[in-house]
Amino acid sequence: MARRIRIITGLVLFVFVTFHLLNVALGLHSIALMDRARPVLMGVWTNPLGTAVLAVSMIAHATLGLVAIYQRNTLRLSASDGVQLLASLAIVPLLTPHVVGTVVAASFGIVPSFALLIPYFWIDQPQEGLRQVLLLAFLWVHGCVGVFTWTRIQPWWPRVGGFVYPFAVAIPVFGLLGFVEAGNQAIAYVEDPAAFAGAIPPLEPAVLTRPFDEILALLKQINWTVFILYLILLAAVFAARQIRVAGSHGRARITIADGPVMTGSTSLNLLEIARLNNTPMANLCRGRGRCGTCRVRVLAAAGTLPRRTEAEETTLARLAAPPDVRLACQLKPPAGEMTVERVLSPFLRPRDMHDDYPAPADGPPHGEPSPA
Repeated sequence: MARRIRIITGLVLFVFVTFHLLNVALGLHSIALMDRARPVLMGVWTNPLGTAVLAVSMIAHATLGLVAIYQRNTLRLSASDGVQLLASLAIVPLLTPHVVGTVVAASFGIVPSFALLIPYFWIDQPQEGLRQVLLLAFLWVHGCVGVFTWTRIQPWWPRVGGFVYPFAVAIPVFGLLGFVEAGNQAIAYVEDPAAFAGAIPPLEPAVLTRPFDEILALLKQINWTVFILYLILLAAVFAARQIRVAGSHGRARITIADGPVMTGSTSLNLLEIARLNNTPMANLCRGRGRCGTCRVRVLAAAGTLPRRTEAEETTLARLAAPPDVRLACQLKPPAGEMTVERVLSPFLRPRDMHDDYPAPADGPPHGEPSPA
C-alpha cells in the first residue's frame, strides 16, 4: 500500500511540475502571456480541492520518502537511486521558501503573479531566482527517475518510450529558456519602460496589512526554522536507520547455482548482498518488489526463510510463481549456508520481459539463468 501511495502522489506532483514548466516556458513569448495562461494551466491546482490534493501529495510523498530511507538496509546505491535520493534531499530546503513565501505573501495582501515574481527573481532577489532554477531541476530529475522506474516495466513502455524521451528533455529546457527570456524582458522594461510597454501587465496595488520589510523578515525566520527542523529530522532518520541495521549481526553465505559465492549480513536482502559482492542480478524496478525480475529459486537453506512481504506476495502471485521462488529484493537470508538459482538473466532489459521483443544480444535468453 505504501509503495502504491508513493507512486500515486509522485505522479500527482510530477504532473503539477510539468504544467508549471509549460507555464514558465511561455515566457519565451512574454510575461503577459504567462499570466494569461496561468488560470488555464494551473487553475486545477489553485482551487481549494486541487490545492488540498497537492498539499496532501507533498506531505505523503515526503513522509514515505523518509520512511524509505529508514527502511534501507544499505546506503550503497545504484547510480539512479543515488541521483534520485540526493535530488529528493535537496528539494525540501529549496521548496520551503517558495511555498512559505506564497502562503505568507497571500495572507498579507500580496497576490502572486508572474508580473510580480519575475522582476523579484531577476532584479530584486536574483539569488531567489537561482533557487527556483535549482528547485525545478531537482524536482524534474527526481520525478523523471521515479516515473522511468515505474514505466519501464509496463508492457506498453517499449512502444511509447521513444516518443516520451524527447519531451523529458524538451519540457525543462523550454521552461528554463522561458524563465531566462522573461527575466530579460523584466530587466529591459525597468531600463526603458516606454520601449517595452505591455511586456509586463500592470499590477494591482497590494494592500499590505504589514510593512514589506517586516514580511521579508518573517519569511526569513520561518524559512530558517523549517530548514533547521528538516536537518534535525533528517539526522534522526539516518541515525534510527543505523541503529536498526546495527542490531543484526548474523552472517549468511549464499551460493549462486553455477555462479559465485556471496557473503553478507542477514540484515540485507539478497539483491543488496549481490550488489555488495558485485554479482549481477536483474532488477528492473531497482528493488521495489514490483517487476519480479530479481526472482530466485531457493534450492537449499540452513534456516527457516522469512515469510513473503506484502509486495513480494502480490508480485509472485501475479507471476504465478511456485512456493520455492522468492524475490531477491525482498528476501533476507537466514544465517548460515544458502543456495539459490537466478530465474532470469541478469542481462535482462525492459523490452525482454515481453514476447514481442528478442532477447538481449549481450547475454543469455531472458528466460534462462545466466552464468556469473
